[in-house]
Amino acid sequence: MRRSLSLLAVPVLVLGLAACASESGSGDTATPAPSTSASSGSAASDGPLRATGEAQEPQAGFPTVELDADGRPTVTVPDAEAPAELQVETLIKGDGPVVEDGANVTVQYQGLLWKDGTIFDESWKRGEPATFGTGQVIPGFAAGIVGQTVGSQTVVVIPPAEGYGAQGQPQAGIAGDDTLVFVIDILAAN
Repeated sequence: MRRSLSLLAVPVLVLGLAACASESGSGDTATPAPSTSASSGSAASDGPLRATGEAQEPQAGFPTVELDADGRPTVTVPDAEAPAELQVETLIKGDGPVVEDGANVTVQYQGLLWKDGTIFDESWKRGEPATFGTGQVIPGFAAGIVGQTVGSQTVVVIPPAEGYGAQGQPQAGIAGDDTLVFVIDILAAN
């Protein structure tokens, strides 16, 4: 029973879907809920569970990322004001296909708050990747994967306007003025 309930849980990064879709004018709020790769039958369930590309030189001013043996990130946010603009850094450059807008992707991710490093959601803790469409997530998260290649790992710094907006996501501990940081391993796209 506990397992079946956990599979019904929707990752917090898509909880704002209806609000984001209506603000962007797309009106498409009937998209399917994200699922884990194990429950979706994704080809990625037999594939890698972490980014597999070539390490890139880190950029100054971005959060730093250290990886555990299994690939789970530990993120250190700079002791500085959060950037006002969306920023994307590629930490690992994969050699797979480019993720197109509208694609279904399988990713490992960790989301945290810039202000104090509190982790509010992560697939790593659930023990398996998540699969969803790029149109089902907040705009800043999509910007961190669309145009990247499968096998890559990105760090995305998302200002409130490209995250959950002024309403925030109180049930996840995200205030309307919170800047978000996501580390995303792109495992598959179709």
